[in-house]
Amino acid sequence: MKTKNIKNYIVIVLPTLMVLISTLSCEELVDESPISEIAPDNFFRNNNDAQAAIIGMYDAMQPAFRLNHYYWGEFRGDSYINGNDGANANNIELTTNDVTSGNAGVLRWDDFYGLVNRANVAIANIPQVNGFDANLLGEAQAMRAYAYFQAVRVWGSAPLFTEPVLEASPDLQRPRTDATTILNEVVLPDMLAAEENMNLMTNPYRFSLSSIWAFQAEVYGFLGEDELAREALLKVVNSNEFSLVTSARDWQNLFLNDNIDPFDPNSSSSGPLKMQQGPELIMSIGFSLNEDPGTGNRNRAGIFNLFFAGIPSYTLSPALENKWRAKFPIDSLEWVTKYPDTNPVLTTTNADGEEEFVYGDYRYYLSREGGTNIELKGLGNARLAKYNKVNFNQSFDDSDMVLYRYANIILYLAELENRLGNDTRALELINEFRTARQLPLVDAVEFGATLEERELFILDERHLELIGEAQRWWDLRRTNRAMEILNPILDTLTGGAPLTEERLLFPIFDEHIIENPLLEQTPGY
Repeated sequence: MKTKNIKNYIVIVLPTLMVLISTLSCEELVDESPISEIAPDNFFRNNNDAQAAIIGMYDAMQPAFRLNHYYWGEFRGDSYINGNDGANANNIELTTNDVTSGNAGVLRWDDFYGLVNRANVAIANIPQVNGFDANLLGEAQAMRAYAYFQAVRVWGSAPLFTEPVLEASPDLQRPRTDATTILNEVVLPDMLAAEENMNLMTNPYRFSLSSIWAFQAEVYGFLGEDELAREALLKVVNSNEFSLVTSARDWQNLFLNDNIDPFDPNSSSSGPLKMQQGPELIMSIGFSLNEDPGTGNRNRAGIFNLFFAGIPSYTLSPALENKWRAKFPIDSLEWVTKYPDTNPVLTTTNADGEEEFVYGDYRYYLSREGGTNIELKGLGNARLAKYNKVNFNQSFDDSDMVLYRYANIILYLAELENRLGNDTRALELINEFRTARQLPLVDAVEFGATLEERELFILDERHLELIGEAQRWWDLRRTNRAMEILNPILDTLTGGAPLTEERLLFPIFDEHIIENPLLEQTPGY
């Protein structure tokens, strides 16, 4: 069997002990021509070679997730609206939840399967190394589990490859494997094996025990296994490796890649300055301007592109901004009425040189274009400014992409405790979080009288804290609230497509189906 238009193929070469495997797409997996290769058994000679293979695997993670991390988890929620009629049409399909099967920007899985193959190569060959480092095997297992878990959440079912692809074969055209099989035969076994093989507690840019536990909680939560998810989160908490930041500046420093000082009204921005550090960061995808300069933006992050582009695809939605203002009023009288015993964090100096409070949640101002100058951008017109304050050239985007953060852990643990009947403990966790953020504490009345009221309260806390971190859509999916919350909004949007159970998943890209006739389109598309 032969397919046409073979644009990508797998190559294994050894420049400075680096395994480089070019991107692989499932619609391009069959060809008669031979593939250039150096066999892995001639490469995996020692742990230095194995380490190089793992570094190559993380290198493949960059293009696989630089945009997709946000396409899949951020923009289908209720946080954004169409930012500009001249914006990228593929991007805009996400805010209306009307993603079409021809949307190449969102749906192509070339880089995704390139990452899977690098993980498969490492898993197959590292155990053959004499005295192999089990941590490296654990990283590869965690990566393959992570990748296939994303496939299950995004498409529901997908072609399954668990062996390295080193040469062309008709077998590479495969139908979709159902989600249950992928979860039970790959994701769950791999993530548990990764934990067993790993003995490194932390690593900010690679899988370690702490990020594997955070990932396990995510998987178990998706499966509705709340007790197991709670157990995994408590492992992260009890490791005592992470803590919540306790000031506005430290919170901003977790994300900001901009040399402006947002707390100095006289400071101006002239370019990125990577900081993005703090005790909450568990694992991020790291990018560097020094990596692979010949590949252009492929090894650049997608944050400047998506959140603060010159022609923005997305601006913060009025629904999000109004939620933030209702919870933490920006009007002085409303704030003092609601929170008479708590002063806001931010202050400014008036024309008389006197210090005045800036009412509202400091995270709102630090996440919104224009900062405390609300009049600069009206409701629904502000870009997300959590990572940078002005528009930068995307070729300079070396921003870290946060995958797991301690605030996420604490707020998710509160959600689980509430659902498991431990509402007192859930409230304690919320107030632990509020204390760290220097925000007003919550009493039992505000928290809610029913499990559902409390869950919605916690989801709102997560929404505001984790904006721009690709969590909101998955929160709505995990709690089965996507249709409940989004359909009333979608009904008001031009081009909005109401969600159905089938359309919670993405379609398969048209070209993948053309090139691989064994693939069937996602129901509902």
